[in-house]
Amino acid sequence: MWKSSGSSYLKMVLVSTLVLGLLVGSFAITASGAKKITIGSLMSLTGGLAKYGPPISNGAKLAVRDINKAGGVLGKELEIIVRDTQSERGPARDAASKLVNLDQVSVIIGALSSGSTIAVNTVTSSKDVVLISPSSTSAAIKDLQDDDYTYRTCLGDSYQGVVQGRLAKNLGYKRVAVIFVNNAYGKGLMEIFQKNFEELGGEVVARVPYKVGLPSYGGEASKAVNANPDVISIIGYPTGGNKLLQKTIELGYEGEYIFSDGMKGEGVAPGPTCALDAKPAEQYISGSFGTAPSFGAADEFEEDFKAAYGPSAVPFRAQAYDATVVAALAMQMAGETTGPAIKANLRKVANAPGEKVGYGELEKALKLAKEGKDINWQGVSSAVEFDENGDMASGTIVLWAVQKCQSKNLWYIDIK
Repeated sequence: MWKSSGSSYLKMVLVSTLVLGLLVGSFAITASGAKKITIGSLMSLTGGLAKYGPPISNGAKLAVRDINKAGGVLGKELEIIVRDTQSERGPARDAASKLVNLDQVSVIIGALSSGSTIAVNTVTSSKDVVLISPSSTSAAIKDLQDDDYTYRTCLGDSYQGVVQGRLAKNLGYKRVAVIFVNNAYGKGLMEIFQKNFEELGGEVVARVPYKVGLPSYGGEASKAVNANPDVISIIGYPTGGNKLLQKTIELGYEGEYIFSDGMKGEGVAPGPTCALDAKPAEQYISGSFGTAPSFGAADEFEEDFKAAYGPSAVPFRAQAYDATVVAALAMQMAGETTGPAIKANLRKVANAPGEKVGYGELEKALKLAKEGKDINWQGVSSAVEFDENGDMASGTIVLWAVQKCQSKNLWYIDIK
């Protein structure tokens, strides 16, 4: 189902012809009782995804605030400890170990990146700690050996790659060069995009991996530009992505770009290649399109988020809110805060059938959970529906564009 955001953006007719063919833990409460229930979060506060960690973390914090306003969990106040993964696997494992062994949480919201989630899965699942990522989209996550302790509230890349392939085709592109971050997220999304784009008659003329943290990306940019593409697709993060954009422009590339979710939001637009005060001729990435797992037009959530933390176009903030809520509701329904109890109740508070409860109704949701009644959480990101792998069975993909050096949502595709 398509819903217009009201934009009259150039090429909207082409975009609208897309046809989809398929489309934390906590201290266990004892007789003596802790005064607060503590959950954990693993976020990228430094490193390649540092622009994304704080806004997504704030989505979880907003949920904690709202839960406490609604009476807390099991009569106690909820608090969240956020630890930095540094956007790397090794530090992510260390941060997860601290949350599990020092902070003794039994549910963690995170990690942010797919590589980090894959890396910490062995730490969490072996200790019976529930892991709910709001933003790890790699298709590899569904195959993790996790004893049903790993979940995510975002759609996987198997959906985004299909939509992005159709987007490129319907925008009239025939030759695409793909520059992708060399990790599980980047490689997985690139492969799904290529498969679907080429099935539609397009050609991927260059596949260029890049490593995060290099001082320069001249070689990678040259490979993409020299392939003479109609458009360059960048599947990556702001830190390296901005350098790649700058280098392709320096090399004389004057074409357009397609972006993945990792390039959406502040840090890229506005950013070094598209400053808000730049002249139109220097807004180099204006007119570019992108895709991202997203949420429907939850205006009330955006207003509340902006009032608490300021405006943000970073994706997955709503998914972090939903991950925190379903974890809290599962504890409330279980009557305890252990990992096995949370795992046993997650689908009872999220999946249909059950009484539908949504944003702004947490007091009602917590009451229903306390009474042991099944809840069908109608989240901010979408209705949260976990399949047998802990993946989202439905959700939304947004098509967005860079307009006047800001990320603007244009159309939403509901995946069911």
